[in-house]
Amino acid sequence: MDFSWQKILVLATAVVFAGYLLWKYRPRLPLPSLPKVRRSAENLSPEAIKGQVRERREKARAAKTPRERAMALHLAAEAAAKADDGMTSAMGLYLRAMRADATFCDPVRGIATLLRGERPELLETVLWRRLANVSFSGENLASVKCTVEELVSVYRRELRHRDRAKALQKLIARVHP
Repeated sequence: MDFSWQKILVLATAVVFAGYLLWKYRPRLPLPSLPKVRRSAENLSPEAIKGQVRERREKARAAKTPRERAMALHLAAEAAAKADDGMTSAMGLYLRAMRADATFCDPVRGIATLLRGERPELLETVLWRRLANVSFSGENLASVKCTVEELVSVYRRELRHRDRAKALQKLIARVHP
């Protein structure tokens, strides 16, 4: 087989390009999933977990203030996240908690923890929608800062958009010193 310098150059370029693509899209490569490990105190039966979620939802319905409602929904979401098939339920409860009290930061952190490993693109969408729907007034600035910090973290680690992360850090430093 005849190897000319043009063929070697084309082959080397193809290898470099394939390496670049593998590096660029590595967060999206299918990785073997690790078994979920629970702490010994959290080893509850599915019925017990459903009971906790139900009880905390009832607390949310009976809440008098938006903060009490958001806290109850947040606790219900944490309980639902412990279930093997509770990711969708937990996500909905976190979103309801965020809507209940726009100044409460814990649901933002909770949904970030829930979605960070398996669905970072969905987490990015949720956080941007959160920013779009929250006013940037004085009482909400702490929540806005928390949301932007989670978005920066996702851009740095999972999605690897470091320029976006840097820009958001500069923006939040200007808005919230």
